[in-house]
Amino acid sequence: MKKIFTFIFAIMLSLNALAQCPLTTAVDFTATDCHGTEVHLFDILDGGQYVLVDFFFTTCGPCQQATPNIVESYYAFGCNMHDVYYIEVSTSDGDAACQNWVANYGVEYPTISTAGGGHDICTMYSISYYPTVILIAPDRSIVIQDLWPIDDAPTVISALENHGIQQHDCNPAPIGEVVFSTDTISFEIGNCMEEPGVFTIYNETTADLLIEDYQSDGFTLLCMDGEFEGNDIKGMTIATSDSLEVYVYYGGPARDYEMNGTLKLITSFGDYDLAVVIYVYDGVNEINADHFTLYPNPANENLVIGGENLGNIQIFNMMGQKIDEFEAINGKDLNVNVSSYENGVYCVKVGKKTQKFVVTH
Repeated sequence: MKKIFTFIFAIMLSLNALAQCPLTTAVDFTATDCHGTEVHLFDILDGGQYVLVDFFFTTCGPCQQATPNIVESYYAFGCNMHDVYYIEVSTSDGDAACQNWVANYGVEYPTISTAGGGHDICTMYSISYYPTVILIAPDRSIVIQDLWPIDDAPTVISALENHGIQQHDCNPAPIGEVVFSTDTISFEIGNCMEEPGVFTIYNETTADLLIEDYQSDGFTLLCMDGEFEGNDIKGMTIATSDSLEVYVYYGGPARDYEMNGTLKLITSFGDYDLAVVIYVYDGVNEINADHFTLYPNPANENLVIGGENLGNIQIFNMMGQKIDEFEAINGKDLNVNVSSYENGVYCVKVGKKTQKFVVTH
């Protein structure tokens, strides 16, 4: 009995091994699906997508069981418009049978019948058992030689995610580019009346551009446009064919007479690195003086000016106009209500020392 069991188990292992596609590198093909659309494998791979190929035939019971799960995973990965492109290839069915199959199972990806070259492709890939599902990487290597069993959609999803393929909504991937008015942002600091560092982001893509975040060393990016003027640009959206003018505010300590840095802008269309150069001239010792502090910075409703023997305190806008003046009493910190200030950059002057702060509501 044990010998019989061992023999049966060996046969099962043998069949499983035969079910795999024996190739490790993809062979190119050009085929026509059952609706008359041409499919060229290497064109898809060269475009940067993975390709999932499901080899099947319509009267195959395991194929009928697996297909709804494959279709569900197709939707999870963005309907052939993002990281992976799905194709199914029949070894024995004509166009009419494949069209009925597509209608029954809701298959939206290319289905290649024998008339479109399906049998030849199955032979080319030495497919002997059905279904056989393979995954081809953009470098043309076959990274999954057979995905089986396919008990549910998460089985397919997990297998593809293991190769770095990400899930997406079934929306077209945006095309076009994000353009910046300058690759290097440069400005000077020395007093409160200097022009800010400004650059413009142009959204020349086919989708809205979300500014998800930015990473920098001491910089704050504020909107210079319309109703959102003075607001931090994080979370803002730039509509397609629109632009956003951005002010770069430096809130860190002045260190050298020329400070070089990198600003990473993180968007829904990708990440972008911009160089920043700040030229600090002779007034540097009057900026960010350590004898008084400002916090929080940026401020929303209140700004605390802290220090000893502050005396007379004046606040200026970026036009150099004095908008507030206070007298510190008994050396205590001064709490200034800035809720009525417009969004923007301001300067605090204590004696001959100045510091900048930002108001964002």
